[in-house]
Amino acid sequence: MSITRKNETGTVLLTTLLVMAVMAALTVALMDDIRFAVKRMINVNAYTQADWQARGAEDFILAFLQNDFREIDPAAKAILLQSREPLILPTPEGAITLTLKDASHCFNISSVVTQAGGQNSLAAAEFANVAQLLGLPRNQASALSSTLIDWQDKDQQMRSGGAEDGTYLRRDPPYRTADTAMRSPEEMRALNGMDEDLWVLFKPFVCTGGATVNPQEPEAINVNGLPPERLILLAAAMAGLGSADDAISAAETLLRDRPMTGYESTDALNAKLTEIGFKMDTPARLGVDVTAVFVEVVTQVGPAERVRTYRYDGLDKGVPQLTYRGWGRETFRPEIEIELDAR
Repeated sequence: MSITRKNETGTVLLTTLLVMAVMAALTVALMDDIRFAVKRMINVNAYTQADWQARGAEDFILAFLQNDFREIDPAAKAILLQSREPLILPTPEGAITLTLKDASHCFNISSVVTQAGGQNSLAAAEFANVAQLLGLPRNQASALSSTLIDWQDKDQQMRSGGAEDGTYLRRDPPYRTADTAMRSPEEMRALNGMDEDLWVLFKPFVCTGGATVNPQEPEAINVNGLPPERLILLAAAMAGLGSADDAISAAETLLRDRPMTGYESTDALNAKLTEIGFKMDTPARLGVDVTAVFVEVVTQVGPAERVRTYRYDGLDKGVPQLTYRGWGRETFRPEIEIELDAR
């Protein structure tokens, strides 16, 4: 009788221990779930706060460009944009970092079409000149320019060397042309004739903005702030409908003889062009002040980070207009690093 009672007591003890072990395992699993849930909630709140800060930064940028930036001397603007020094705004749980870049120092691929959806011949010729100065043969550069127009214009009439829907629908998977201005430089990767090597070649020199309003009043390149590594953009703009090879030496002279504080006015710039004996098809393409900027924004809240890129045009008119909004570091305009010989 006593032996049976001892066996029953041992069974109860083992059962109790087993139940306690199961409950302990469940408690640990539950605590892990709670810990991960709390961590997820912290991250969600941090990313939400970072998003709102990015939106707030957009309002701050607009106010800064309308008030403070427009009062800065053109020479000081050039120094500011060339410095690459970001503007850091501390926040209670992180920081907002703003980096300004001159948007005229890259070719706006949306400018090859007008707002009405037609062709902008001057911009198309300039893009072809950029392509040639990057090393593409004349025929390939002209075909790529036509393809860029066909992607964005409103019609389905294929230009010489270009490509419309019929070309892209035969691909796997098939797709169509946008028939509107490009929203991101990465759209160029979808163009017929564009491969990864070509995209890497073009990437530092192209950007997106608004379509051309008036082809006779193009956006001016800020010559005072143009770095030497972007010389081909200046030469292509100066060439107009002509050959960029003829303009490259004049562009080199324009930058080499640029005063330390920059050209005082467009009249001084035009006088220099007359001095070197170069005549432009569109003199308005060159300027001495900032007309558009890219603002790269990084908002950090704890572990969260949000990245935006904004483009504002019309700074020379005193009415900045947001013409581009991009998400992610991929939208940042790449810098061109120059290796200097150590001597």
